[in-house]
Amino acid sequence: ATLVVERFRNAGMEPIHSTAVMLLGAVLSDTVILNSPTTTERDHAVVEYLERVLAVYAEELGREMFESTADVSDLTADQIVSQDAKRYQVRGDQEICIAQIEVVGDGLLERKDELLEALRREREDKDLALYALMITDVLAKSTEMLVAGDVAAVARSFGVEATDSMIDLPGVMSRKKQVAPKLMTSL
Repeated sequence: ATLVVERFRNAGMEPIHSTAVMLLGAVLSDTVILNSPTTTERDHAVVEYLERVLAVYAEELGREMFESTADVSDLTADQIVSQDAKRYQVRGDQEICIAQIEVVGDGLLERKDELLEALRREREDKDLALYALMITDVLAKSTEMLVAGDVAAVARSFGVEATDSMIDLPGVMSRKKQVAPKLMTSL
């Protein structure tokens, strides 16, 4: 999305309204409203430009986007733990899986027991060393991670304590930059 916007700007053109909304939504989604550690200066510049083009506040649009997609009450626990799951090889032929779901608020934690059971089933069925679910609150900018496997080793890798297969990770938003590398090197 950022490259497309730069092409418009370099050509001295503005995207039409619907295109600008789509581009802004893509950047806000990818960067979790500019809060992800993967966010670049280019992303910030593109969002500022599109805010001017659309005469909107990107943060408000992003919050509305995430709030409208955060309701997962109609999904089963199995769907939640598998819809955005990525596998990683840790050593030899051992693999781990880290799933992530972005939410607004902590309502999903009410389903903690069924989510942990789904994680345990998936771990066993797929013969994984570990299966984790990151429940990332995009507004609180933090993650609660549910773990099926050696939860103590996972907690140690972050320098925190685990409570009943759950690890509180304030400020953690990115699986790619903040979670996967720690787990891959510590397990």
